[in-house]
Amino acid sequence: MDRQVQRTLLGLAREAMANTLTHAPQPLYEQLKQEKRSPYTHELGAFVTLHTQQGELRGCIGNLWGVNPLYQMIPDLARQAAFSDPRFRPVSEGELPTLVLEISLLSKMQLIQDWHDITLGRDGVLLSHNYHRAVFLPQVATEQGWDLETMLGHLCRKAGLPDLAYTDEQCRFEVFQAEVFDETSV
Repeated sequence: MDRQVQRTLLGLAREAMANTLTHAPQPLYEQLKQEKRSPYTHELGAFVTLHTQQGELRGCIGNLWGVNPLYQMIPDLARQAAFSDPRFRPVSEGELPTLVLEISLLSKMQLIQDWHDITLGRDGVLLSHNYHRAVFLPQVATEQGWDLETMLGHLCRKAGLPDLAYTDEQCRFEVFQAEVFDETSV
């Protein structure tokens, strides 16, 4: 997506959060829902991540598969990241201007046969083992300074599994790539 589309999607996310807190109008949303064919009508998996100005995670919610056009999904995910991420208290009106928004637009999932085929920094990973599942976006391992085995151990823990569960032959891996942009980069 070009820089203008990225800026618009970030503005759409911020507009949705402000609307929830202050009932402010949503002119960007109203404009985009009128468009019939544009980048905003694509159905892609996406995540909206909120960071403090110090770079600490403040909320993150996403959908691995595109189920609605971006102009609908991005505002929904932004609201959920700000007000419904169970790891954090809801964002306050005073806090909203201090947050940095990041959006990750996802490619389609690809099943891989061997966890050794995961490329750190490029691949996001969905790990599935029976009823346990967890996902990391491509940037997580790099941001944390993890090697592949460390990342997979953390992913197993996130899924409620022992650290080495990724070595079990019943463990399944799907990878995807992401176009990641935030308010400081566009």
